Amino acid sequence: MASSTNPSIDAISIRLAEANDAAIIRDLLADLVRTLKDGETCGSSLEDILRHGFRDPPRFEALIAEADGSAVGMTLFFYNYSTWRGCLGVYVQDLHVIEDFRGRGLGRKLLAAAAQRGREFGCNHLRLSVDPDNTPAAAFYRHVGLEVRKDEAICQVSEAAFERLAGEAP
Repeated sequence: MASSTNPSIDAISIRLAEANDAAIIRDLLADLVRTLKDGETCGSSLEDILRHGFRDPPRFEALIAEADGSAVGMTLFFYNYSTWRGCLGVYVQDLHVIEDFRGRGLGRKLLAAAAQRGREFGCNHLRLSVDPDNTPAAAFYRHVGLEVRKDEAICQVSEAAFERLAGEAP
């Protein structure tokens, strides 16, 4: 990851990740987890990222922001279908900008690039979820123009409970 040489936001490029970027994605995810969850580690291995992101068809895509040849941010997203809208959407799973590059509009540029990529596939909306304790991120998303919805709650089943549920299928 880049040092704080402070290049202009215009000098930062954003590109679609390729398979040889899997380690960069893993490292940026690990940095994201370190900034949010003290003592936790990222559950995605290099093999997981390669297996899911760079297969045919890929299960997610990532955009990498670079300054002077070093990764300084990324967004990882996938496409979903909204029955309410009758259209595809972009679901941003992770958005991360390394600390030295925050506050310069790079997060907004990464979200815009994900929206633009989605538009190429016929998407008409972008969604993400934010940890309710991460008030700086929620404020950033509001500032960028995303609505922090109060009329929905994220429901999830994981690990052993997921396996039990899946085992009930006919």
